[in-house]
Amino acid sequence: MSIAGADEPLSFGHFELRPAQRALRVRGESVSIGSRAFDVLLVLAQRHERLVTKQELLDLVWPGLVVEEHNIATQIGNLRKVLGAGAIATLPGYGYRLTVQRLAGPAAPLAPATTQLARHNLPVQRTRFIGREAALADLARLISSARLLTLTGIGGCGKTRLALQFAQQQCAEFAEGGVWFVDLAPLKDAARVASTCAALLGLHDKADAPLMDRLLACVATRRMLLVLDNCEHVMDGVVALADALLAGAPGVTILATSREALGLAGEQIYRVPSLSLPATGELPEVLGAESARVFVDRARLVSADFELDASNAAAIGEICRRLDGIALAIELAAARVTMLPVADIAERLDDRFRLLTTGNRALPRHQTLHAALQWSYELLAPQEQHLLRQVAVFAGGWTLQAAADIAQAADEYEALTLLTRLHDKSLLVVEHDAASSRPRYRMLETVRQYALDRLDDRGEGEAARGRHLAHYLALAEAAEPHFRGPEQDAWMCLFRREHENLVAALTWCCEGPVEAEAGLRLATATNYYWVWNDVELGHGLTRAVLERGGAQADASLRAGTQLALAKLSLYLGRYADSLACSQQALVALRRLGAPRTIALALDEVGTALNSLGRVEEALRHHDEAVEQARPLGDARLMSRLLNNLAEARRSAGDLDGAESCYREALELARAHIGRMGTVTLLNNLLRVQVARGLPDPARCFAIECLHLVRDEKIGVDLLEACAGLASCLGEHERAARLWGAANQKLREWGYRFQPVDSIHTAPLVANSRRTLGDAAYETAEAAGRQLDFSAALRELEQWLEPGS
Repeated sequence: MSIAGADEPLSFGHFELRPAQRALRVRGESVSIGSRAFDVLLVLAQRHERLVTKQELLDLVWPGLVVEEHNIATQIGNLRKVLGAGAIATLPGYGYRLTVQRLAGPAAPLAPATTQLARHNLPVQRTRFIGREAALADLARLISSARLLTLTGIGGCGKTRLALQFAQQQCAEFAEGGVWFVDLAPLKDAARVASTCAALLGLHDKADAPLMDRLLACVATRRMLLVLDNCEHVMDGVVALADALLAGAPGVTILATSREALGLAGEQIYRVPSLSLPATGELPEVLGAESARVFVDRARLVSADFELDASNAAAIGEICRRLDGIALAIELAAARVTMLPVADIAERLDDRFRLLTTGNRALPRHQTLHAALQWSYELLAPQEQHLLRQVAVFAGGWTLQAAADIAQAADEYEALTLLTRLHDKSLLVVEHDAASSRPRYRMLETVRQYALDRLDDRGEGEAARGRHLAHYLALAEAAEPHFRGPEQDAWMCLFRREHENLVAALTWCCEGPVEAEAGLRLATATNYYWVWNDVELGHGLTRAVLERGGAQADASLRAGTQLALAKLSLYLGRYADSLACSQQALVALRRLGAPRTIALALDEVGTALNSLGRVEEALRHHDEAVEQARPLGDARLMSRLLNNLAEARRSAGDLDGAESCYREALELARAHIGRMGTVTLLNNLLRVQVARGLPDPARCFAIECLHLVRDEKIGVDLLEACAGLASCLGEHERAARLWGAANQKLREWGYRFQPVDSIHTAPLVANSRRTLGDAAYETAEAAGRQLDFSAALRELEQWLEPGS
C-alpha cells in the first residue's frame, strides 16, 4: 500500500491506530480487522482534517488495481461495526471523513515529505495531462486579478481536467488555506451546494447558527482556492454560495467549471478551447497537435504498442478534426483502436454516437459522447431546445436573419435572445468575419449531429429543411442579377460564406419531398457562383436537380437549368454535353418566344459549337444572338454576347473582327459589369496582341488584368495568356514555368482551358520547348507546377512590373 512514512501511533477519542504493528485498539482493547479495512482506516486517519474522496481511497488502498466502488462501502461498513456508526461520515457521491476528534500526540505526516506543504483534496488523475500550455498560462494570468474564474465550454471539452491541472499548480500559492475540490455532478438539489462545501471543510449541521454564516466564519480569514466542478445543473445554489463567499470571505478565490457562466459581477469567463487540431494530415502537423497527442496517449492505454506514423497520420488527423478537438470524443475514439484500424474509425464517424462509447466505469455522462450531449440538452429550456434543433439544418454556419426564418421566431430579437442563451451554454460558436460586418453562428459538427438526431426524432426535419431551402432560394434569386454587375465581389463573398448551405439546399432538392421547380430555380440562380468556385460540384448538383425535375416542370425553368448545365459542362471540357443541353433549351425557348432567353440559348449553343471546332456554325449562332439582344438595351447581356462572338471570330482567324468585338464588350464591362467579366476581356485582348506579334500592348493589358485578379481562380487565365506573352518575348524558360503553373491549377480545380485559347497558346509553348530542348523545358514546367497559386501571381507581378 502506497501510504508509507506514517508509523507513529494515531489516537482518536476511543481508538488508537499503530501503523508500524498494523494494530488497532478500541477503548484499550486490541481488535482484529481485515487488512483492507485497516488500510482504509489508516488513510482516513492520516487525513483526518478533511474529506477523502472515493477515488483517493481506490488509488491508495488498491493501487494499480481496477475494483468496484462497492469495495470501499464494504470496508467502511466493517469499520463502523468496530468503531461505531458515527465514527466515519459519508458525503454521498464524494467520499468519507473521520468524525472522531484527534487526541494530542506526536504529529503524523499527512503525506509523503515531497507534498507536505500541499494542503488539498485534489483527486489523483489516472491519465496524463497533455498540452494546454497556452490555456494554463492564460489562467495563471487571469486568476491574479479575478476572485471568480469560470471555465466554460461544451461537455467533454476538458474543463474539469484543465481545472484540476491548474489547481494543482496553484497549491503552493494557496498553501496556507489550501486548495479544495468540490464535484457537484452527483447533486440533484441546488440547495445542497453550500452544505456539501461545508461538510468538505469539516462543518456539520448545527442548530445554533445558519450554515452559511458558519461557513463564512470558517473561511473568512483563510486564503484558499475553492474549485467548484460541474456547476450547470445546480446553478442557483452555486451562485448563492459564490456570491456569499466573494462578499464575506476576501481570501477565498473560486475556480468554477460550468457549461455556462455564473453571471455574477466581477466574474472572469474563460472559454475552454477544443484541443488544437492538425492543419493537414502530414505527419509533422499531426504530431504537433494536442488532439492527436491525446489520441495516441489514450490509444496506448488499450494497445501498448500503438504508434503514430506516416501510415496513419492522415486518418488520425481526420478523426481529430471531425470530432472538433473535443477531448472526450477523441478519448472514446482512441479506445476503439483495439478493434478497428484508425482509418475504419474515421470512416464510421458519420455514426459517431453509436461508435463512441466505452465499457469503463466512468460517470454515465462520460461513458458515451451521446450521454455528454444529452446532459447539456436536458438542461435547456424548451424554447432553447427548439432553436437548437432547428438551426441544426444549417451547414457551415448561419446569420441571425436565417436563424429567425428557419426557427420561425417572432422576430430577430427573439432569435438573438435564444442564440445568446445557446452560446452562453457552450452549444454554439460566434464568428466575426473581417470581410463582413455581420457575425455568423455555427455549431461544432458533433453538436450539430446530435441536434439533427433530435430534430428527426421529433418529426420536425422535413419542415425545417423546407424552410432552409426557401430561405436560400430567396437569397440566390435576389443575388443572381448582382453576380454580373459592379457588386459581384460582395455577393460572391456572401455566397462563399454560404457555400455549405447552398450545397445542403440543392441536395435536399434532390432527396427530399420538394417540388421540382424549387430545385431548378436554385440551380439556375447559383450557376454563376459554381462556375467560379466549384464547377465539378455545381455540375453534379445541377444535373441531379434537372434529372429529378422531369418533363412536367415549367418549360422556361427547365430550359434555364439546361443552359446552366451547358455552361458548367463547357468549363469541364464536356463540349458535346454542353451542346446537347443548350440545343434542347433553344428549341424550348424559341417556342416561348422571349428574345432575351433565346439570345442566351443561342450564345451557349454557339460557344459549344466553337469549342467543338464547328466555327462557321458557331458564328451564325453568335451573330443571331447579338441581333436578338441589341434592341433590348441590356449592357451586361451585350458585353457577354460580344465577347463570345469575338471568341468565334478569333477561332476563324479574324483578329480584326475579334478585337473590335472585344473592345466594345470591354467598354460595356467597365461601365456595367464587375471585375470578372473585365478580366476575361482583358485576357482575350492580351491574346489578340500576342497573336499579332505586339508584346508591348499585350503587356499593358496583362498589367491591368493583374491589378484586378487578386488571389482568385480567374487569375489562372492570366497565367496561361502570359505564358504565350513570355514565349513571344523569347523568355522561353519563363513561358514553360507559367504554363506549368497554369495547367497545374486548372487540373486541381477541375477546369479546362477553352480550345480557342489552347489553340492560341500551344504553338507558342511548342516553340519554347524546341528552343530550350525537352529536358530544360520540362524542368522549368515542373518548377511552375510546384508553385502555390499566390506565389505564381507574385512571380508574374515581379516580371510584368519589376519596379513595383
